[in-house]
Amino acid sequence: MKTIWLNLPVKNVQRSKDFFKAIGFRENPMHRNAEHLASFLIGDNDFVMMLFPEADFIGFTNNKVSDTLKGTEVLLNIDAQSRSEVDEMAKKVLAAGGEIYAEPGEAQGWMYAFGFKDVDGHRWSMLYMDMGKMPQNNT
Repeated sequence: MKTIWLNLPVKNVQRSKDFFKAIGFRENPMHRNAEHLASFLIGDNDFVMMLFPEADFIGFTNNKVSDTLKGTEVLLNIDAQSRSEVDEMAKKVLAAGGEIYAEPGEAQGWMYAFGFKDVDGHRWSMLYMDMGKMPQNNT
């Protein structure tokens, strides 16, 4: 295996594309002009995220799309390099029309994170880990 990418179903490709561009995701040049899908490159290793209309996604999976109002199938995490990066992303998410379900805050004394839903209800988390404060395993 050489690579892995993420496919997500969306209700409106353009609306979702606008949201992810507004929060700082980089458009994948390969699909920049496509109208029937959207694609973004995430992180230093250019992890690929593909967005497909729900009907197309159903065709790929031969299964219904999960109702994001009733349950969560996956939690997508984004690594942050600082607490301020977490706070800035929270502001971007709100300005772009996303919803914060977990306000930015400290967890376990060494992590700082927040959780948000994109415009299709997919749940994301951005997390900064202060490795210098991470508890050491005593086993």
